[in-house]
Amino acid sequence: MIKAELVTIGDELIYGHTVDTNAAFIGQKLADIGVDLAYHTTVADNTQRMLNAISHALNRVDVVLTTGGLGPTHDDITKKVICKYFKRQLVFHEDVLAELEQKYAKMGIKMPPLNQNQALLPQGASFLNNKIGSALGLVFDEQGKLFVAMPGVPKEMELMVTDELVPLLKKRIGDEVIYHRRLNTVGIFESAIFEKVKDLVEEKSNITIAFLPAAKGVTIRFTCSGKDVDAAKEQVDKLETRFAERIGEFIYGYDDDTLPKVIGDMLTESGSTLAIAESCTGGYLGKILTDIAGASKYFLGGIVSYSNELKHSLLGVPDELIEKYGAVSEQTAIAMAEGVVKSTGSTYGISITGISGPTGATDDKPIGLTYIGLADANSSFAKEFHFGPVRERNRERAAYYAIDVLRRYIKGLN
Repeated sequence: MIKAELVTIGDELIYGHTVDTNAAFIGQKLADIGVDLAYHTTVADNTQRMLNAISHALNRVDVVLTTGGLGPTHDDITKKVICKYFKRQLVFHEDVLAELEQKYAKMGIKMPPLNQNQALLPQGASFLNNKIGSALGLVFDEQGKLFVAMPGVPKEMELMVTDELVPLLKKRIGDEVIYHRRLNTVGIFESAIFEKVKDLVEEKSNITIAFLPAAKGVTIRFTCSGKDVDAAKEQVDKLETRFAERIGEFIYGYDDDTLPKVIGDMLTESGSTLAIAESCTGGYLGKILTDIAGASKYFLGGIVSYSNELKHSLLGVPDELIEKYGAVSEQTAIAMAEGVVKSTGSTYGISITGISGPTGATDDKPIGLTYIGLADANSSFAKEFHFGPVRERNRERAAYYAIDVLRRYIKGLN
């Protein structure tokens, strides 16, 4: 298996002013094609430190990728560092300048004179096309090592990786195939999954198993390599079946399936509709539901009833119920779900009320306590959850668990 190192470049990354989303994207894309990202180094915009990072990387892996520092301004020094490392000169490319001028002309913008520097490129490099930006990717393939420098602008980098880098690496990999399958779960923690499948994980096999936990759920990734994709798929299918026998009720989808998309397909198939009443999530549930194109076929809308007054006036939750049990309670969650069904005429109503933190807790109602209610024409109920002390994590987890409550109800798993 080819080993790679990613070197992300920029003072803004070192100082924490910019979150390095590029590394996560590249790591996933490399894993998908079976390249082992063995190291990830972040380095400041400093010539000697960049030279050291590149040198260390090329000494220990087969492929070195860098992002950042390819722009036209004074602090974009990656091209100069590359020239110094590979002992090359910068060469002016008339054809690159002409293409760049055409890009700006199509946008109706006069190209800044400074951008002419983007046509100065290291001697002997080959290039990766940048469809939406000005900085080309730079490739050196020497002495059995591949070095690729890409821009740090996320959208530019993502297109370059998908359209240019991945095909280049696939050619380098050759006949070996890598088959991935992802099982997407919700409603169960990583440790609980492991307890149920421990013996399967510890079996000697050609399949690598990884647990990838997040607030929205745990993804289980199977990776199988070999010379034949059908044989690899058959091995993964058999293991997936054994996993499903143990944790099937928690699996909501596979590979790129998302929980909002899965519930949307279920509602569409049955001709059902959904409305929601949110308190502590403040509209986040509505946001992830409407991230799905075509959600208007089944999603009627929602009410963000953050205050007790709106819980009463918009959802019909009795004041005396809130006074007796509190806004964060099973009874209030049920009343909210019933109220949104009544006010919208939806098939299903989901409600969320909880204490996201960092304040608002009491002795008997800690931070993270959340109630998710569900109602339809026949019944209503609420479930109690304890998500923990982190506000944003609580809000995200509550929204995804709310969708799962509906998924389980429709499938008869509650």
